[in-house]
Amino acid sequence: MKVWIDITNSPHVHFFKGIIRELEKAGHEVLITTREFDGLTGILDMYGFDYYVVGRHGGATLEGKLVAGTERMYRLSKLIVEEKPDLALYKHSAEAPRVAFGLQIPSIGFVDNETAVGQNKLILPYTELLVFPKAIDAYELIRCGADPNGMRPINGFSELSHLYGFVPNRKVLNKLGVRRNEYIVMRTEPVKANYFNGHGKSILEDVIPLLPEVPIVLFPRTPEQRERFERFDNVIMPEEPVDSLSLLYYARLMIGAGGTMNREAIALGTPTISTYPGRLLAVTRWLVEKGVKFHSTDPVKVAMMAERMMEMNGSYRAYLRSVVSGFENPLDVILGEIETYEEFGTFSAMKIGEAGPSEARNPGGYVGLNEGRDEKEQN
Repeated sequence: MKVWIDITNSPHVHFFKGIIRELEKAGHEVLITTREFDGLTGILDMYGFDYYVVGRHGGATLEGKLVAGTERMYRLSKLIVEEKPDLALYKHSAEAPRVAFGLQIPSIGFVDNETAVGQNKLILPYTELLVFPKAIDAYELIRCGADPNGMRPINGFSELSHLYGFVPNRKVLNKLGVRRNEYIVMRTEPVKANYFNGHGKSILEDVIPLLPEVPIVLFPRTPEQRERFERFDNVIMPEEPVDSLSLLYYARLMIGAGGTMNREAIALGTPTISTYPGRLLAVTRWLVEKGVKFHSTDPVKVAMMAERMMEMNGSYRAYLRSVVSGFENPLDVILGEIETYEEFGTFSAMKIGEAGPSEARNPGGYVGLNEGRDEKEQN
């Protein structure tokens, strides 16, 4: 069977790497497509994957996104017509589901950001099987067009799949000039994302001066962000793709204004603070409620919690790993669904309409995240 995987963002390489390896081990042919964006090709090259570069990211404007997305759909369509895959697989790709739907190729999509409404409306109506964290209220996705009879919730989060085959390597520490358990990793806000509505200044600019004695490895998303952090003497910004998982594994702490690296750190058992300035994802609120993540946009509170987490580092890491060990890995779920499709020509999914009264609102059975909560930011 030929499986087409569309990878449109750098974290998606880590999400799909295990799936790609396992599919190849099982004798399947894997067709990888990607686009020019955020060092994607460099990460794919790092893993030795063969791929087609089709299109580019459209930038921060609606006009740029529309033109780039339209052009990419056209070019993808021509390629997929020639390649004739049996199954499509993607995570938050706006083009692959529509191409697959138009060519009647069965598809599995993974979505974990319910706030990206515009993007989800381009994905969910065309996705045959939707896999998603059960922390998300299913009806947030159904309102964007998801088929209630084609949904598979998981008790976990996407970054657990990033740890496939992971063996920590200290070479990245030598490369960046930092020592194990003596530095903090930081990640800036996703300013180019269509769901982001924050300001140009990062909260991390006010946090760093409160932690002057600690080396900080910071990952900016744009040249403009890089320029804003060059003034800090204790900040190191990698110039090229690095082994970020090993960097997170050996870090004393992760402080991120985005999502992916925060959740990767949690999956690795590294204490994590979220400083995202907008509406929190359901997955983030879920992890905060489970006590494995702290969230605030107050620089003083962030710095105080950072000091506390660094003081109780060993015991907190043990707690994180005990909680995370009970979660479900999306890699296993997706591979299982592919096996089911190969054998029976169909997917397994929960039928929302058949759920009991207590599960009708949320097919994953998780209660409390969206029920009577104050939607104000948790500081």
